[in-house]
Amino acid sequence: MKSEDLRRVVLQMTDDGMSSCQIAKQLRKVVSDRTVRWWQHLYKTTGINDFKIPTGRPRIIRTKHLIRKVKQRFTYKGRRSARQLSKSLGVSRGTMGRIIREDLHLHTYPVTTQLNLQDYHKQRRISFTYWVRKSLRKKDHRKILFTDEKYFGLNGIFNRQNDRVYAPSRQEADEHGGIKPISKFPKRIMVLLGTCKNGLTTPIIFEPGETLTHSNYIEVVLPHALAEGRHLLGDDFIYQQDNATPHTHKNSSAWIKNKFTRFLDENKSPPNSRDLNILDYHVWDAIGHNMHWEKVKNYNSLIEEIKQGISRVPKAGVVRSVKNWSSRILSILKTKGAYVK
Repeated sequence: MKSEDLRRVVLQMTDDGMSSCQIAKQLRKVVSDRTVRWWQHLYKTTGINDFKIPTGRPRIIRTKHLIRKVKQRFTYKGRRSARQLSKSLGVSRGTMGRIIREDLHLHTYPVTTQLNLQDYHKQRRISFTYWVRKSLRKKDHRKILFTDEKYFGLNGIFNRQNDRVYAPSRQEADEHGGIKPISKFPKRIMVLLGTCKNGLTTPIIFEPGETLTHSNYIEVVLPHALAEGRHLLGDDFIYQQDNATPHTHKNSSAWIKNKFTRFLDENKSPPNSRDLNILDYHVWDAIGHNMHWEKVKNYNSLIEEIKQGISRVPKAGVVRSVKNWSSRILSILKTKGAYVK
């Protein structure tokens, strides 16, 4: 029974002289006693049986005309803040907020950035998806060792939108952590890490100023990845890497083909696909949020906090991300090669 029909039944029973308790008892599985008493109160005080008609005074500010005008501003002028709209239309910010939330049912979302995928990249991602579905079984997905490298800087992580300090004045806010000092040329360290269903590998932390080349990739990274993969997954693990220049160097490719029994080479792994690497879409953020950045003062403290942040990453989140990798692969076909959220 629809709500309008139910209200008519309740009001008809009220006209027949039944009390709210009697009506609620007969309709106990349909409507509550409190709702019956509220409908009876409105009916007796206003005499209106159609509660869709507003009983209060008519709106003079938040009118249909203003709501339509706000909707047109969003449609034709793109991104506008509520503060700018309220100022241009001559209404309060509270009224504008109610129009956006309650009348237009809109919510604010931050603008995100992602690499620009060309048609060639999308086709590579679709081809990779078909190859995975044809060549790898579901249990083989759990044997992949994902690897990636990332820079960690002394400036740490700073979110202008979410990092707030509550204080009665700007001066007191500055005295209680309201200023984030940053370097004009921040110092940073490269970290290389691997992850799989059984957890994270031991990280390789480069020296300050050192970058990844095909020489140290062959001499340091690949032997380390081979040992860690065998330790975590066994001899039949699958080695995964992205298409960075040191990874695709001819000497690096020769070393991988000679030492690794199973691997995903540059011809299979699609470029610009951070959404298909567990470290990019989960692990790096988890490490950064588990580091105590207030303790980072120099290179030594940064290295120590990186190690501590890696040790604090919950294993359950890593395991869940590995399981989600299979569904992300299938989502590539649904998005026609576009990014997976």
